[in-house]
Amino acid sequence: MIREELNNLIEQWENAKVDFKREWYWNDNMPNNIKETHKNELVKDLIALTNGDVYSTDKTAYLIIGIDDDTRELYAFDKSDVLPLDKLKQQLLTLLNNYAQPEFLALDIELVDEVLVISIPPRGSLISLSKDLKLKNSNTDKKGTTYYRVGEDIRVASSEVVGEFEKVFGDDKQNVSITIHGDVKGVVNAESGSVINQTIS
Repeated sequence: MIREELNNLIEQWENAKVDFKREWYWNDNMPNNIKETHKNELVKDLIALTNGDVYSTDKTAYLIIGIDDDTRELYAFDKSDVLPLDKLKQQLLTLLNNYAQPEFLALDIELVDEVLVISIPPRGSLISLSKDLKLKNSNTDKKGTTYYRVGEDIRVASSEVVGEFEKVFGDDKQNVSITIHGDVKGVVNAESGSVINQTIS
């Protein structure tokens, strides 16, 4: 990512797929029990961002560290908490996949002008908790909980909201483009196997 791309994300303000944080979630000076809940808050944030909302399922999610979420100004956080990045990436994937179903297969981490950017490509399904998640203030979200975002806010999805997401993902999977006999192209219904649209290029 180049600085111009980062600036474009910052100018969007926070939304279903973009979140700003001033500082990293934990440091080595924290007691282990406090560190654990802060790590779990990151799990919650990344699952919610990855799910986004029903209008953003095809978009990349971005968690941007080093930006004040009120002013959108740069904030010089302690980089020693996140370096080296390759180690942090493996730690995050392990942490996420300890709680997420289906698992996270990929994410990218980079420093752009002292700002940490975590990006997660769009997924083809909703991510939910695979087990209970203990959060700050002694709150615990139960296995099966699904987070999503409404603007900059994180919500727990009701069965109705989950149904809306599943309809979007189902529509995306329903029709598959294929090539039939060389230059004849068609769109095939994934369930019935019938060609519902056909063109000759």
